[in-house]
Amino acid sequence: MNFGQKKLDFLFLLMLIGVMFGVPVMISLYDRSVWADKIDKDAKIYTLTGHAKKGWLMGDVKAYDVLSFGDKSRSEEKPLIEVSKGDLVVLRLKSSDVIHGFSLKDFGVFITDGIHPGKVTLVSFRADKVGRFTFSCNAICGTNHENMQGILVVKA
Repeated sequence: MNFGQKKLDFLFLLMLIGVMFGVPVMISLYDRSVWADKIDKDAKIYTLTGHAKKGWLMGDVKAYDVLSFGDKSRSEEKPLIEVSKGDLVVLRLKSSDVIHGFSLKDFGVFITDGIHPGKVTLVSFRADKVGRFTFSCNAICGTNHENMQGILVVKA
């Protein structure tokens, strides 16, 4: 192999690495700009990620973030979201493993067509009632489905 061929191979390698890292970054930036147009500036935004074994988790959680090997199963606390009465609440719902559903019946929020892995589903509502409300998964997603719950607290 001559020097020119090695140089060309190196150039293609750099291009491949650039595409591998550049495409996800560009998609993320694009998503942020699209969401910025759809979400009110005063909204309280929370990200919830569904996981069949761990339940609802706060934040953007990838499947590999919740892997446990052996008998290291730790109990996850149910997510707690606190807002004030009158707040516009936006939930960014994601799944790290299987298709989930979402229900917050006290505010008329029901997702029945599924929250798919790798996609974001936006839910927004006005917190117009004071109290403690339970949200849950409304699609049978695994053996620990009944543990997929969280709490929304709306303060006066």
